Amino acid sequence: MTSPNDFDFDGLRMYVSVDENGTGLFVSIASGFVDFEVRVPLNEKDLQVLQTDSERSAFLQAALHQPFQLRQTALSEIEQRKYLDIILHSSVAEVETFLTTLDHGSANGAISNMLRITRGRNQQTMRSGRWFA
Repeated sequence: MTSPNDFDFDGLRMYVSVDENGTGLFVSIASGFVDFEVRVPLNEKDLQVLQTDSERSAFLQAALHQPFQLRQTALSEIEQRKYLDIILHSSVAEVETFLTTLDHGSANGAISNMLRITRGRNQQTMRSGRWFA
């Protein structure tokens, strides 16, 4: 249940909540037969981008989902901050390089596939390095 300080993302399994612990992005993770949420701390600058840029929001959700599926690959707070800084605040070229590297590496296509599912994007275009519509 969301409060007046919360908001959802259309078609993405994540939401932002503001409470006594600060502002957090809660991402729903599906791992085998278990679903759970992870909380990623946000600052005001992050929140502004998430509220206004649905494309970068979708990129962030897809990029965060894959590493949290396994305990061994879950992101530390430092790594979470890196994902936020690059995906939400870097140039288009830097975001595309970052996502392509992740998608071709340990994600093995999972990031581009998630965007194909949630946003109807052409996976091959993303796999070739062009992530922004």
